[in-house]
Amino acid sequence: MIIVQKKYHYTPEYEYSSSMHWIVLFICIAISIIIVFQLFKIVFSKQKPNKASYRYLVLAILFLLYNLLNGLLPDKSLPGPIFYQYILTYSISIIMCVYLVWYLYIEFNIIAPNWFFKIKNLTIILSLSFLIFFIIPYLYTKSLNFARSLFLIFPILLSITFLIYFFITIKKEVKRQRYFKIQTYMGLTSILSIILLPLLTYFGDFQPITQPLVSMAFFLVTTMEINSYLYRLKNTYILKRNIGKDYNFTNRENEIAIQIIKGNSYKKISENMFIAYSTVRKHASNVFIKSNVSNKEDFIKKFGN
Repeated sequence: MIIVQKKYHYTPEYEYSSSMHWIVLFICIAISIIIVFQLFKIVFSKQKPNKASYRYLVLAILFLLYNLLNGLLPDKSLPGPIFYQYILTYSISIIMCVYLVWYLYIEFNIIAPNWFFKIKNLTIILSLSFLIFFIIPYLYTKSLNFARSLFLIFPILLSITFLIYFFITIKKEVKRQRYFKIQTYMGLTSILSIILLPLLTYFGDFQPITQPLVSMAFFLVTTMEINSYLYRLKNTYILKRNIGKDYNFTNRENEIAIQIIKGNSYKKISENMFIAYSTVRKHASNVFIKSNVSNKEDFIKKFGN
């Protein structure tokens, strides 16, 4: 390991921040307000909250922890080696990134292109790379800069691969309706935002730049949630009542229910939403079960104007 370090001697000189920048503090306050609002919504809701509400709450908590830990650490005044602080901050960063990818997989019904991109495997791979390329090199070399720069190479390559995959996917968006295009572009931008984390961290620890750019992924997801709510609100005119709320539909189920009421075929819905025909059928089946109808015709007859 020492030989490798001497041969590849270049490691970035990082600038560490021991106190939270005011921009990061503002982000923490904003996310905290959102968490309180989401908790209030879940606890005091008259209906049983769906899984999407809890998924979003967990995402918000992870982004808050990321900003707090990376804003306050490393702090040389704390007891113990500073190396442990980096284990903590890097761990929460990895968990946050993987969870965001999983969240978007659920939101857009993305099927991992191969075993490597499955969330479980991705978590294992990143955990092992953290052990092999960060913890072990540090224990051998006692060089935090070297361990950081060595470890970050893999997430950077992985991030570039993710970006290419999502870019190829987005090129097929030409048939989508405006609402679903907006959702997808925001989802793509959130991926772009989150993959900047290892790249920016490689060149330094600059709170005012890195954390706002990474946190933008969360605020984009929040905008997606608001946009989804406005879409449902705008289209309630075609329904006899708010069946999504009455029958506890997920966001995606509600969007499909609205299009079914409009008379769109499953094929048209799949084109509009850029999801597989079989996925539309699966969601439609869930909609029919929850609303106590047998098929598409009965659903339209029961809930259409």
